Amino acid sequence: MKNGYKCYDINAVSFWLYNKPKWEIEFDNFYSEMDDFTYYYPYMKLIEKCKSMGKFIIDDRMLNYEKFTIFHDDFTNAFYNIERNGIGVNTDFIATFGHKYAKYIWDKKVFQNYNFFTSTSRPSNAINNLNFAALTNEQRKSFSPLNDIFVDMDFDAYHPRLIGELVGYDFPKTSVHDYLSEKYGVDVKEGKTRTFQYMYGGIPKSVADKVEFLNLTKGFISKMWQEYNDNKSIRTKIYGRPLYKDNLSDMNPQKLFNYYIQAYETERNVKLLCEIHRYLYNRGTNIVHYNYDSFLFDYDRKDGVETIYKIKEILQQNGYVVKTKAGHTYGEMKDYEFNS
Repeated sequence: MKNGYKCYDINAVSFWLYNKPKWEIEFDNFYSEMDDFTYYYPYMKLIEKCKSMGKFIIDDRMLNYEKFTIFHDDFTNAFYNIERNGIGVNTDFIATFGHKYAKYIWDKKVFQNYNFFTSTSRPSNAINNLNFAALTNEQRKSFSPLNDIFVDMDFDAYHPRLIGELVGYDFPKTSVHDYLSEKYGVDVKEGKTRTFQYMYGGIPKSVADKVEFLNLTKGFISKMWQEYNDNKSIRTKIYGRPLYKDNLSDMNPQKLFNYYIQAYETERNVKLLCEIHRYLYNRGTNIVHYNYDSFLFDYDRKDGVETIYKIKEILQQNGYVVKTKAGHTYGEMKDYEFNS
């Protein structure tokens, strides 16, 4: 907000209306060796680049201002507040990723770059080909807490539980994969494979007839596909972002369902992230990494173990279940239960 005017990202407007950003501003190096501040690029160069792109006119779709502004503010705040925290690195970082990444280290940490202008709004996260969303376990060992210890909270069977909430099916608090595997009559490893094959590859009628959860899911997919074709669009579950038919190519019922679930996952997580940011505002503990179904915290013991309990409570609202791990590097996390 400046001089009474609130500004919005034009790319976010375009993403809302057309499912893609209008423009991409890219530079060979968004970091500078000439300045201590890591994210640096001459202001006038940015202005010059923006002016060269011309005007953006919304000429064929109405923008739902109320819904869009909530979406814009929540998404930008959720991911910006992780980015600005940075994630701590140790002496293995350069050895693991190479000397070209030394310039990205500032104050013993590197800063991530979440981009939610993707087909489903599920954010990518990379700097100069370092993909934070696809780190191997060995690469993760290059990241260490700047407080006392890393704490990772990971959702149990997140997508089946998300789908269960959508279709009105209540899973037990115990392992969802154990529960469904028993329904299929197979071991857990085979059960996991079948669950994701059925959810995103198609549910045979013979299977749907035997497993209520899958029968409800099959009906939900059919109903959504009908709405999509009748209205030429559907809207995401929480923010009501329109997914227009003419913005999405080569759609089929299962692919549309996959898009919808990934968007639902992200929107729910954005709400959780905003709540977590508010809770941690005056605390030493920081959230330093987000990766779809897991949240990594740099825990400050001075905050007290009740901070961990509260974060877990936020994530587990509405019946979801998270597993907790702790470790002194991101690649050496072990199951851990915090005791008061």
